[in-house]
Amino acid sequence: MSELPEELGCCSKLEVLSLANNLLTRLPDSLAFMRKLSKLNLSHNHMAHIPACVYAMKNLVFLHLAHNVLENIAEQIQDLVNLKILILEGNSIHTLPRNLCFLTGLELLNVDFNDLQSVPSEMYLLKKLDKLACHPLDKGLHIVHNPLLKPIQEVLQGGLKALYNYIKPA
Repeated sequence: MSELPEELGCCSKLEVLSLANNLLTRLPDSLAFMRKLSKLNLSHNHMAHIPACVYAMKNLVFLHLAHNVLENIAEQIQDLVNLKILILEGNSIHTLPRNLCFLTGLELLNVDFNDLQSVPSEMYLLKKLDKLACHPLDKGLHIVHNPLLKPIQEVLQGGLKALYNYIKPA
């Protein structure tokens, strides 16, 4: 399946939706009406960007976009104020937007296996990310599997506190 019917947006009471492994490149705008959706899995598709309708899903607590072809994340990510879990691993993301750091409820942020060379200096605002995570099921920040130049890999060996101290503005 590479195209979804617009009528899917009529399922306005739906709380969980998995569209993983469907070769999707986009979502119909009508999905913006799925206001009760709390968990959305769009992993293993062909999405080049996060569809605009996703940013209207204000009740999302779980968003899974691993293994797509994402190169960036729009500033509108900050609209997902209830997000606790954001999985973006295995894409081609070059930078993380500063606005991502305003999602202070994030408990798990997985950006492993992307093309990140640096992180925003505001990352320390994500206080619920309490550790650098290694195991896929661990909460925390998954970031070490990137070609990071800033912070350098040696800083990451000191853990999340060392990372925050390194990037935090003086």
